Amino acid sequence: MATHVVWDWNGTLLDDLECCVEVTNQMLVEFGLPVLDGVAAYRSVFRFPIVEYYADLGFDVSPEGNFDAAARRYLELYSPASVACGLHVGATEVLADLHGTSVRQVVISASEQQNLLAQLGPWSLDRWLDGAHGIEDIYAASKAGIARRWLEEVGVDPQQVCFVGDSEHDFEIADALGARCVLFSGGHHAREHLAGLGVPVVDDLRQVSEFVHAV
Repeated sequence: MATHVVWDWNGTLLDDLECCVEVTNQMLVEFGLPVLDGVAAYRSVFRFPIVEYYADLGFDVSPEGNFDAAARRYLELYSPASVACGLHVGATEVLADLHGTSVRQVVISASEQQNLLAQLGPWSLDRWLDGAHGIEDIYAASKAGIARRWLEEVGVDPQQVCFVGDSEHDFEIADALGARCVLFSGGHHAREHLAGLGVPVVDDLRQVSEFVHAV
């Protein structure tokens, strides 16, 4: 079984998919770009690094372009809107269940650290989590470095670590580190896309426990 679980936050524990679609479309309107036609269209283009995703949306990501302004505007829109977002069904149950079996749990996110802590605060998840680690800026390039540093700090065998996320990026990080991975279909990538990556995909977060406890 896994002794440590690394949780993604946005889209995995936090149910912010609809919020992100709405905020993205508001930003696109403000910058005079075509809007996305709902969740399916959003999921078809969303990816890491975020700069490439923004390029696909039509932003100019050159040094003289509008990517920086767009990234800042997105955060200005997202931060107040995300207050209304809840946790996914089963999130607290699975966190409590794994905590009860002495599994160590952390959140590692591509959100900026202070924004991450602000979002986590109202949910009192620290009763089950051993830490929450975000990136140092707002550009969400990758959380791979944070995950690698955390793994080195805890000194655990990667095979005893299970990454749980909602995107291909989560799979890529787990794969690069030699860790296990379980993906959740309720977030920012479609189930069909996740299913092609060759790791378990769950539709209910409470199903994660069985994969964590599997030998």
